[in-house]
Amino acid sequence: MIICHPLRLIFIKTMKVGGTSFEIALSSLCDGDSVITPIALDDEALRRRLGIPGPQNYIAPIWRNADGEEYWRSSGDFVNHIPAPRAKALIPPDVWDGYRKITIWRDPFDVAISRYFWVGGTATGMHFDEFIDRHRSFLHDNARIAPLTGEAALDSYLRYECLADDMESLQVPGLKELFQALNAKSNIRPKWGTSVAETYSMFPAAAEIIAEECKEEIAFFGYQNPLSHSPPQAAQTKDKIHV
Repeated sequence: MIICHPLRLIFIKTMKVGGTSFEIALSSLCDGDSVITPIALDDEALRRRLGIPGPQNYIAPIWRNADGEEYWRSSGDFVNHIPAPRAKALIPPDVWDGYRKITIWRDPFDVAISRYFWVGGTATGMHFDEFIDRHRSFLHDNARIAPLTGEAALDSYLRYECLADDMESLQVPGLKELFQALNAKSNIRPKWGTSVAETYSMFPAAAEIIAEECKEEIAFFGYQNPLSHSPPQAAQTKDKIHV
């Protein structure tokens, strides 16, 4: 999670969306007053090697105006995957309302595969469909962190599937280039036999569970059930500023 004052951006970090690479890239554009939460130790080591600012100002920060006077004191700490409603409660209203609030979203059918391998894959002792059935709560994590509607809904939902292109809408020079040069957390999921089409052809029950549990976000972004034979819909960039 990052509050980047120079860019007037708030980044809410969802799960299994390539967010760490984006977070490291965005950290490079932060100043000393920006809020940057800690990430995994290996990723922090990468951030240090690149000379990019690391964790700062995330523990119950005090907010000051241009004259240096305190005007807001956060009632708690910021953490890496903090849900937007909690972040909103910790951020001064003028900052929350005045900054552009962004996140990254990924096809829930693809997220589920990454989550399975992230927690150990076959080492869990469960086939993929059993894992999904037992851990349906995982399917709702990103909607809990970055709600699509309501008072804590964000301004821009960048799509994992075309993240570099969607980043162009932020109009931040250098951000996309650094993001593309990073490869944080890229070696967890096997490179073979784990595509969306392959996985759900083997485990159709998992696809049906996800289609039901994530139906709102599937409709919101126009994602396609991999078992559907209808032509895929083109997902739209969900940006309340530009759409």
